[in-house]
Amino acid sequence: PKCGSATPPPSNAEEKSEKKPLRPSPSLVPIRRARARARAVSRSAGLLPPQALLHSTAASSASVGKMPVYSIRGVNVDFPFDAYDCQITYMDRVIESLQQGKNALLESPTGTGKTLCLLCASLAWRRTFGEFLRVGRGGGGTKQLPYGSQPSASQQSEDSTSQKQQQSRYPVIIYASRTHSQLRQVIKELKATSYRPKMAVLGSREQMCIHDEVSKLHGRAQNNACHFLCKKRRCPHNNHVAEFIKNKPELGNEPFDIEDLINIGRHKGPCPYYISRELSKSVDILFAPYNYLIDPGNRRSLNGIPWDNAVLIFDEAHNLESICADAASFDLFPNNLTACIAEAHECIKLCSAKRSIENSADKQFDPENYAILKALLMALEKKIAELLIGSELGYTKAGSYIYDFLSELNITSDTSKKLIETIDCASLLLEEGNSAQTGPGVQAKAAVSRLESIRDMLDIIFRGGGQNHAKYYRFHVNESQQTHGDALKFLVFLHFQVSLQGPLVGGVSTRGWRWKNFSSWVCALSY
Repeated sequence: PKCGSATPPPSNAEEKSEKKPLRPSPSLVPIRRARARARAVSRSAGLLPPQALLHSTAASSASVGKMPVYSIRGVNVDFPFDAYDCQITYMDRVIESLQQGKNALLESPTGTGKTLCLLCASLAWRRTFGEFLRVGRGGGGTKQLPYGSQPSASQQSEDSTSQKQQQSRYPVIIYASRTHSQLRQVIKELKATSYRPKMAVLGSREQMCIHDEVSKLHGRAQNNACHFLCKKRRCPHNNHVAEFIKNKPELGNEPFDIEDLINIGRHKGPCPYYISRELSKSVDILFAPYNYLIDPGNRRSLNGIPWDNAVLIFDEAHNLESICADAASFDLFPNNLTACIAEAHECIKLCSAKRSIENSADKQFDPENYAILKALLMALEKKIAELLIGSELGYTKAGSYIYDFLSELNITSDTSKKLIETIDCASLLLEEGNSAQTGPGVQAKAAVSRLESIRDMLDIIFRGGGQNHAKYYRFHVNESQQTHGDALKFLVFLHFQVSLQGPLVGGVSTRGWRWKNFSSWVCALSY
């Protein structure tokens, strides 16, 4: 069990003999040794704070019946159990980084309760700014109403203004972990504490969608179908979200998980996914997977978060580096490029048909734009195929070579903006075209996903309008193995790192080189 999951055994020898059930089993010996090593290292390195700063208001949680309170750097930290030295040291470092506004990379042995320490220390620090933003029950500065009564229009306006003022003044804690199962454990740890901040938890549509048809889709097809139905107001679950949030302002006052939101959606109708999005706009702490912060598209969608006044906590951050590198790289395979060309051709036909029917001069429906897009994609396909690969390791150049490679196709920082605009228009055009053919079906926008991958590629290459980031990349072309016919070449633009691994071979998912850059790690906790 993690440190803090049970009251530590007493130090007095007589108490040990009287309370035999507290004797550690053989399976706990390695954990106890790890804790002892952590305390020894902390003492030898001088990491433990002065004992004058560590005053527990409860000598024993068992005798008093309340959680111990530790004063660390002037912050009173409620902790569910009697804290070990290594836990106090860990919380001291967390609070130090928050008070000084500095990044911190924190490490502690397995089983020493890192998650619990992160939660208690960060929430205790947050509470020094003011009470948590609890709505509907008198917390966070809002007026407490009699049970079952509804606030007047003036009270709602007053509470809304107060809420916005608090959110702009108080920092928001964003707690990220790699998987939803890890976040579930973090929320379970939060329930064991005395802290009850206003909270929300984010998840993907694949986990939270309860629509009969959309829930059967995956990836971008599901995202596109959801966007289409919500835009046309054809999703009954999304249509109920605003009213549900209005009638349940206390939602988020108590810790909850994704499964709790799904149960609410199934029993009461509102969409769990969009409930979580609405709740995230006004919280003290937000739980989310890594990709919501790392992926630019997901990050842009979180428009209610004051990023300039936020604390970012990455738990289990040892694998964060490779996730960042993958998010900043892209692959362009022959089958994907062929599908993009087919979609551009479909846009030409849809534009011509739409113009002949509506006689519209709208630039969005100019077939010439999509003819240019198709021609550029075909030229790119040809150029990649013409590259000479001298060895089985493929064709590799410095990252800056991609600008020379694309400039020969007249794809530059300036023209890429026009291409991105054209692809965005193509998304809408294909959505409307497929909707006209299939009626109100949920598959309407799924076919756009391939062209959107070209948009993502251009965003990575020309981000910010500069080329300085290219020094961290490698341009690589190799041949993918086909089950029949000739081998086809594919392009990879990889965010490289210092150490080199061998080429990975196998089917069309071959990615060629994999690099690692140990100088580009992301801090475990950033303020």
